[in-house]
Amino acid sequence: MVFSYCFASPRGDVPVDAKTLARSFIVEPLQYHPFMTLEDFFQAVRGFILSKESRPLTSLLSQFWDREVNLDDIDNVIIRYEKYGTLYQIASIDIVAGGLKTKLAVSAAISLPAKENIGKEYNLLSTLNAQTGLPYLPRIFCIHPWRVEKDGRVETMVLTLAEWFDGYHEWHFSRDEEGKDKIVIWDMGAGNRFASDQEAYATIKETSKILTLYYDMDTCKRIIPWHHGAGDFVVNTGQGKVNVRLVTARGYEPFSSLDNSQKIDPSRGLLLFMMELTTKMRLDKWEGVGETTWADSTFVSAAVEGFFQTMKIKETQGECGPNKVDDFIASVKALSQDKIEELICLQLDEYQARDTSDYSVIKAHLEEHAQDLVSALQHLSS
Repeated sequence: MVFSYCFASPRGDVPVDAKTLARSFIVEPLQYHPFMTLEDFFQAVRGFILSKESRPLTSLLSQFWDREVNLDDIDNVIIRYEKYGTLYQIASIDIVAGGLKTKLAVSAAISLPAKENIGKEYNLLSTLNAQTGLPYLPRIFCIHPWRVEKDGRVETMVLTLAEWFDGYHEWHFSRDEEGKDKIVIWDMGAGNRFASDQEAYATIKETSKILTLYYDMDTCKRIIPWHHGAGDFVVNTGQGKVNVRLVTARGYEPFSSLDNSQKIDPSRGLLLFMMELTTKMRLDKWEGVGETTWADSTFVSAAVEGFFQTMKIKETQGECGPNKVDDFIASVKALSQDKIEELICLQLDEYQARDTSDYSVIKAHLEEHAQDLVSALQHLSS
């Protein structure tokens, strides 16, 4: 079994040499770890996947490939440093054996907030996958602490092993040379490219569909927080189709503005969910890392269409109870611009608590967004 280390880049894999491995490990932008090197990180990921005499890994590969796999069967393992996210260091792992290949994801939590969150995410992903049977979140396989010791100092990371959505790429809002809002797809193999207008519309529509599928009508719980700027959604545009996946679920909560001391009104909760969905769908970080940006009204129509198409699916599956989607459509079409602004304002405190830059951008575009949402709803067919 041959191990190799590399960096992911839009131009393909970049091999890591000995000089690079000796560099201090970057925990987050402009912050270096007190003693860990890049090699320590790669070695930690290697040790993690081979831990417990490699039984978790070989068992997983046996399941994927529908045959018994021993450690000696594995030819090559490529550990690829993908990026540091908002909380975690992200690596992908290519495992090749006898012509078969599997790609897995490792998330490493180093900071205290990251360590506190990663266990919650692991449990939530496990629960949502088991309860819903939906394919849009990654399957997650194990979680394990890993110690790095050097010169009497110790760092304990927490790592998880999960499914990698192979062929899917992070995407963000950008602008083309004519100043038009576009989606740029960060393809780490073929290079970054602008999505076509049809691909961009379908990407937002599918993103809206996924969040609506995971929304619980009875409890008003939804996946929260999520943000395009964190790269939470990834897209595959192969073979003329647009498929989207959600890479994690950090929380699953009802709306703070609902009075949970009384019986929850499903229609009220659904209305708040639609407001949140169509508002947050327009927010991103410029090119994924810069200032908060605001997408144009086309994406509101896409989000509305994805939401209502999915609600029709939920209705046919009996998830809406006595509530009729056509009745809900009629009620939201009757909403005035002022009422929509009022409903969005109910959620502004929650936006501010999570991201103050989002709060200020929403405030600045509130009237415009309410107008766009009224227009999108009026063009909606029952």
